[in-house]
Amino acid sequence: MSSLLPLKPAAASVRDRALTPLLVGLDDDDADEVLSALSSATARRLLAAVYDDPRPASELADALDTTLQTVGYHVERLVDAELIEPVTTWVSAQGREMAVYGPTRSAVVLFAGAERTESKLSSGLRTLVTGVGVTLVGSVAVQALWTARRPQVRYAAPAPTAPVPEPSVAEFVASFLAGPGALVFLVGVVLAVLVSLGTVWTQRRV
Repeated sequence: MSSLLPLKPAAASVRDRALTPLLVGLDDDDADEVLSALSSATARRLLAAVYDDPRPASELADALDTTLQTVGYHVERLVDAELIEPVTTWVSAQGREMAVYGPTRSAVVLFAGAERTESKLSSGLRTLVTGVGVTLVGSVAVQALWTARRPQVRYAAPAPTAPVPEPSVAEFVASFLAGPGALVFLVGVVLAVLVSLGTVWTQRRV
């Protein structure tokens, strides 16, 4: 077993882990913890180092030319601030397990005086798409129910025995537009647009 040591499995990259960026406004509730954890130049260099290459505390100490105790202190604070986390484990030649630290987010962005426009628009767009999708399903269901309950034509003579062909796409669309399904869909889309605009407006005022 000792011949297999040390064991150093490769840590997944930021892209492979599908991380998302962290946006921290200076007036956010968690801004103090993030800024406090990054107040030291050593902490900032440590964070940059794990973005370049995830590694254990001992290698971070060598890379930063500082003591293992100093690295351990900053690692603990960065973990508490949820800026880094253990991403894998190495085993040294002596058989000792070492946590390998990597970033928790694809990027850390501190900002002041800017609005999270992308996040708000994304939220509004998700609301709109969800609303339109639900409306489409509901309108088709209403159209199908209305079609099924329409009065059927009764023949004085025996009804033809030939099978009734399925309606084509064009016939279904024409029936949908002429029936209540189109009205339900139109009303639903209008409501979805209003709700999505209301969502964006509410977030702008927060």
